[in-house]
Amino acid sequence: MKEDVIKLKILIFALCSIGIISLYSASSSFAASRFSDYKYFFTNQSIRLFIGLIMLIIFSFIDYRVYNRNSKIIIISCWILIFLGFLTSQHLPTSRGLILFGKNIISTSDVAKFGLIIYLASFIEINKKQINNLKILIYELVPYMGLTLLMIFFQPDMSTTFTISVILLSMIYVAGINNKYIYFVLLSGGVIVTTKILSTNFQFVRFTNWFYGIGDSQNSGSLLALSNGGLFGNGLDGSLIKRGHLPAAHTDFMLPIIGEELGFIGIFLIFSLFFLFLYYSIKILQNIQDLFGFFLGIGVTMNIVIYFLINSAYVVGIFPTTGLPLPFMSYGGSHIILSLASMGIIFNIASINTNNKRIKYNEF
Repeated sequence: MKEDVIKLKILIFALCSIGIISLYSASSSFAASRFSDYKYFFTNQSIRLFIGLIMLIIFSFIDYRVYNRNSKIIIISCWILIFLGFLTSQHLPTSRGLILFGKNIISTSDVAKFGLIIYLASFIEINKKQINNLKILIYELVPYMGLTLLMIFFQPDMSTTFTISVILLSMIYVAGINNKYIYFVLLSGGVIVTTKILSTNFQFVRFTNWFYGIGDSQNSGSLLALSNGGLFGNGLDGSLIKRGHLPAAHTDFMLPIIGEELGFIGIFLIFSLFFLFLYYSIKILQNIQDLFGFFLGIGVTMNIVIYFLINSAYVVGIFPTTGLPLPFMSYGGSHIILSLASMGIIFNIASINTNNKRIKYNEF
């Protein structure tokens, strides 16, 4: 397992390195025109990346079992944080974070996501043998999961709610829950989402445009950038689409810029790195001895993989534009810092379970 951990660390370093270089290329023109500093986004992202790496190191030394003992406190703290986010961002309807001194300090939904993963992992460990007991599900799982997801949903942040739900469903599916409960959740979620789309004009327009293949400037620019790249791309800083033709190129649409500048080869490299990330994460999790650590690791791993897959899907028009970042690469604070911190949790899980194995072997 130690070798797999080292390989996973190398993969994370590679993804972050490619991300910061690609972000510099994708954002320099926009930064120069808006802030008269072509390194503006690069500098900010470098600081956040550094903070994220420090958090990774810190969390790799925190015993992950402490989250299990305090899972309910963690989820209730997330409710308080989301509520504070509501209060501080009322004058900023597009903000979904905690606002202090006029600045978005942290995305409350990103924090709540990990709170939900921790709580569900703890629930599965405690109730593994009764995972299909309806009474336990109703009293011990649904209130905590449902309330948190609804608070995120009405921020409003439908895309993040959907993504978190997929992560949680993947965890509880692995835990062995009966498929009829999953179908019920999907049906209920579908009714809520449909109602929200029909009652919210901009979401209805976005959905119908996607459904009928009417591309917006982002989708059109994204597809054009990918087609311009060809097999080998136009080289770093060779993107034409990023120069005002693709809004948010350095945030949600990093992948098309990588495709235009590095070509199909570059896109293939990114997909290969994320595939290897999933592969080595699973290899590590196969050696985890306790259920909480195993399911916590699944949640953290699926968080990265599902965000990557959804981001990849909407930049080519398979999904409607959702605004979800490309893990380890897109510009932003909360997501990259918390993603790297969550990798520290994975490494701590691996470290403790490796030491426990060594102790048992020596005792034997």
